[in-house]
This record gives sequence, structure tokens and C-alpha cells, in this order.
Amino acid sequence: MTLDMPTGIGATIAFLLGASVGSFACMVAYRLPRDLSIVSPRSFCESCERALTWWANIPILAYLGLKGRCVMCGAPIPFRHFLAELGLAVIALYLYFAFPLPDAIARFVLCAALWIVAIIDYDWRLIPNIITWPGTLVGFVAASTMMPDVGWKSSLIGILVGGGVLWGTGYFYQLVRGREGVGLGDVWLLGMVGGFLGWAGVFFTMFFGSVIGAIGGIAFALTGGGATAPAPLGEPATDPEEADVAILKTEVPFGPYLALAAGVFAVFQPQLTHWYLGR
Repeated sequence: MTLDMPTGIGATIAFLLGASVGSFACMVAYRLPRDLSIVSPRSFCESCERALTWWANIPILAYLGLKGRCVMCGAPIPFRHFLAELGLAVIALYLYFAFPLPDAIARFVLCAALWIVAIIDYDWRLIPNIITWPGTLVGFVAASTMMPDVGWKSSLIGILVGGGVLWGTGYFYQLVRGREGVGLGDVWLLGMVGGFLGWAGVFFTMFFGSVIGAIGGIAFALTGGGATAPAPLGEPATDPEEADVAILKTEVPFGPYLALAAGVFAVFQPQLTHWYLGR
């Protein structure tokens, strides 16, 4: 005998849970690279560092009600907080309707981890192993027991191919250019993606991530992300041709683009698989 939850109640729970996890994901992304505990102290303003009242922690509504500013010091609250809460809430709601519950939970766990990884890599140019290493094992177990469209064989191949291909690419780049082109953090990230989504997810993530990464990398450099320090007083400014070369040498975090691509595949795997594998 099974107890079926009314659709409306289940959808509401999924949305609220997704929003709460989005708030938690932003907190983890802020504290983890700063070696702060994710348990205590309670949530605080990143500007004045004073503890937030309980109602200022309500996902989505608090940001809208406070118009994106701290209730105590008036400093702007990073928009990423609202985006994470709303984004993961919508993702959780969609997954609830699109997949069986165990499969939906596994995919949502991956999406939350990808969100954390993307923020940390964008801010700090690093991807914490404390997320990707356990995430790879969790992904393999989830694919083997909760995700019938993936399965343990595809998951295992995905882990080996995901980590191996990107590592090989980075090694070849280092031989040719004499400097690191792909960090090990990206390697472990793709291994985690392979654990959850299998080899098909790895290839999609590599291709789609590279495409949006190339576009984002150019925009990142042109908008100042790769700008070099101004020339010392009395020395000529950088030649335009040298500036073009500097853009090509700009180190752009690859993790956010891989995370976005993997998240897209996790949410829309049936449609994408049918589209590019014809099944």
C-alpha cells in the first residue's frame, strides 16, 4: 500500500525546499572558501556582519520585501542570493513534475552542488574537493539506485571519461603552451558530473560548456575581468596589439560554464538525449 501525496502539496514542498536549499547554497559558497563553519554562527550580513533576524532569512520574500538591502545597515544584498533561491526553487519544482521522486532528488542534489561550485570558482578561481570528491561517490550511488536513465555502467564510464578527458586536455595544453590550462578542480568537477549523469552528460557538458565558456571568456576579458594593471608612471601604455594578446591569455574560470552545462543536462536529459542521440 502506498500513500500518494496530493500534487499541489508535493509541488509546494518542492518549491519551498528548493528555495531554502538555494539560500543554504549561497551561505556555503560564501563560508567554505573563507574556512568559516557552515553551522555557526547564524546567518549574518556580509557587509556589517551582524546576525539577521529570522524573517530576514525567509527565502525570496525577504529579498523582495527588503528591496535587496540589509535591514540593519542598508548595504545591498548580492543579487546572487535571490537568484539562487528562486532558481533552485524553480528547478526543484520542475524536477518534481518531470521525474520520479528519487530521480528528481538526485538531480536536485547535483544542481545544488553545481551552484555552489560555480559561485566559488567565479569568486576564488578554485573548486573545493570537499564537494567534488564526495559528490562523485554520491553520484555513482545515485545513478546506480535512483536514476534509471543513467545506471551504474554509464556512471562509471562517465567518471573515468569525465576526469580523464579533461585531465588529458590540460596536460596537452601544458606541454604545448608551457603553463597550466585546466585546473584539477575542473577535472574533479567533470568526474562528479560523470558520476551523476553518465558519459552522455559528460560529453554534453564538455561541448556546451566549451561553447558558452568561449563566449563568456571573451566577454569576461573585454569587460575588465582580465584587465592588466595600468602602466607605471613615465612608461608607455600597453600597445593595442599587446592588449589583444593579453585578452587571449586571460585566465577565465571554467567551472561556472561546466556547471551551467551540467545543470542544463541534469534538468533536460530526456529531451537532450532524444535530440542528439536520437533515442
